[in-house]
Amino acid sequence: MQVFKRIGFMTLGVLLVFAALHFFSHNPEKTETRYFFPKCPVKEHLGIYCSGCGSQRAVHDLLHFRIKDVFSHNFLFLPFLLLVFQHVLAKNKLGFSKSLIDYRHAPILILFVIVGFMVLRNIKGYPFEYLAP
Repeated sequence: MQVFKRIGFMTLGVLLVFAALHFFSHNPEKTETRYFFPKCPVKEHLGIYCSGCGSQRAVHDLLHFRIKDVFSHNFLFLPFLLLVFQHVLAKNKLGFSKSLIDYRHAPILILFVIVGFMVLRNIKGYPFEYLAP
């Protein structure tokens, strides 16, 4: 069982490295590289921004250390990335005694934040226009 877990982590690590190299070398905003990246099905079919819209551009900007651009593409991307990172560290007993996600009301709070962000970023006008990617 331990061998399969180790192989799974190694495979995940290799996939993450290839994904990072792909996002580093290809810009999702450029028209010549757009076919490398999937389109948002919510935006395509409903015409509204979902909570994840702009995340591919945010990953590209994060790998190029453009933090301001990360927040301009998707304001929640970096906080949720840090939340996932803290969760992984806590589950592997690396510096945290408990994951923030393990608290009783955390899933409901996260759901409200995601849905609220999606609603707010689709409102036209100031100041909500800054939440759109």
